[in-house]
Amino acid sequence: MTKQPRWAPDPETYAARKPATDDTYRVVADREAQVRDTGVWWTEVDTSRMLPGDTESAWRRFRAHLPELVWNAARLEGNSFALPEVRTLLAGITVGDHAAEEERQVLALGEAYGTLRDLVGYGRFHIDKSTSDRLNRILARHEAPDAGRFRGEGTLRRGGSELLRTRFAGLRERVAETDDPRLQALIYFCSAARTRFYTAGNKRTAQLMMTGILISNGFDAITVPGVRRLELDHALDTVLATDDATELMSFLVDCAASSES
Repeated sequence: MTKQPRWAPDPETYAARKPATDDTYRVVADREAQVRDTGVWWTEVDTSRMLPGDTESAWRRFRAHLPELVWNAARLEGNSFALPEVRTLLAGITVGDHAAEEERQVLALGEAYGTLRDLVGYGRFHIDKSTSDRLNRILARHEAPDAGRFRGEGTLRRGGSELLRTRFAGLRERVAETDDPRLQALIYFCSAARTRFYTAGNKRTAQLMMTGILISNGFDAITVPGVRRLELDHALDTVLATDDATELMSFLVDCAASSES
């Protein structure tokens, strides 16, 4: 049997096959760089709804709303304390009818937020491992024997601590190269929540660091209401499954804008 010739496509087919543009290449290349530096990637996120202000005012509002911030952070962990009970407990008065674990969690969060308040107030908040370790050591001290240490740095000696330190260095560099403090905060939270530097308290530690970045630059803290826990979990699941942090970033912006309105 005579083999039929393989003809080239017609001119119309060639015309339809447009080569990748430089913009497309840059998007792909930047996505690869984003993942290399932070473990996540994202497309354009509109942060304009997060209104700027001055650092002193943002810090004062943060200090005034500490009980609410602690309450919402605890609710996202499934804690059953009500807001009045959180206020009472943080005032030093014991609240009954709750598990000891829940009480310790609220108190640890209160101390961690108080530490962040002081760090920002005295101009000592920094986007570094020492600050992150300190906050995690406080809030997770009842939950993990190696609180305040990256996975693999403590007694367990598992988790690839050198890789985690490399990732943290890449994250710091990416944040430093980002001009918008709002995007800095979003990148940090998504990367830290995805990478899970610690054995416990990763989301809470990431939220504290995100809050420090925002307040230090005159933006109010992002509060995720407990009633939106399922939305947050869905966005986090997307990041864990695909490394795409766009949905999570947009969700956080919406939470920030909703609290300001």
